[in-house]
Amino acid sequence: MYSEIYRPTHLSEIVGNTEVKTILENYLTKPPFSKAVLLTGPPGIGKTTMALCAATTFGFDPLEINASKSIRSFEDVDKIRDSTRNSVNILSFLNGNTTRKTCVILDEVDGSDPHAQTKIVEWIRDTTRTVPILFTGNEPPTIFKRNSDYIEIVKCFPPRPQDIQSLFPNEDVPTLLKECQYDIRRMIHRIQYGVS
Repeated sequence: MYSEIYRPTHLSEIVGNTEVKTILENYLTKPPFSKAVLLTGPPGIGKTTMALCAATTFGFDPLEINASKSIRSFEDVDKIRDSTRNSVNILSFLNGNTTRKTCVILDEVDGSDPHAQTKIVEWIRDTTRTVPILFTGNEPPTIFKRNSDYIEIVKCFPPRPQDIQSLFPNEDVPTLLKECQYDIRRMIHRIQYGVS
């Protein structure tokens, strides 16, 4: 699939959202991580890709978890928290690289259980936490809005047609984006497979 083959791997490869990229850089390069960052916006615009790219760009091993599927209880949050007590990823440790730390990325956090979201906020507020936490979601959960001192909510936007036209020089990008409701992933699928 083109959307995976051509998925950016470095933050500099992400088009648009310049302010968001700066916020992620500031967060991931200035520990301690007393806050967390939530990237919000419509589906398919690259929030998860941006989080993954930011983590790897700044020397972290991303631990990506689909929160809407995997976080249904307090116990689920406790398991994730406990697995990150040592901030070095086990795979990096086994490979002898103890400089790469873990960055937790909880994708689709707005689809996780509301009670578990309360436990996530407790984890964020825990002063012994050493790992950075990035979230993605279409909308910020209510409890995250109420804890804005600990969770920076950052709005992401779809790239502008002129920002991505050079990536698809033989396509009418403005029309495709409009037809795909500015969902970049859907647009790339349309280019690869046509209208289904």
